[in-house]
Amino acid sequence: MGTAAGLIATTAFQGLAVHQLSARGVAGLPLLVIEHPLGGERPESVARRAQQAVEQLASLLGPA
Repeated sequence: MGTAAGLIATTAFQGLAVHQLSARGVAGLPLLVIEHPLGGERPESVARRAQQAVEQLASLLGPA
């Protein structure tokens, strides 16, 4: 079935990510979006965003 692939981007770059996926002919590739910014955030905020990313990933992967 090939190698699983996807793209991770922050909200600030979501539009660019969608455009690039389309331009490169892989518009159907899963896109996981994390709240922007990540730099300079407190550990609690980063942990919350990481949990949201894990939940998005689980949703993209579908039922086990």
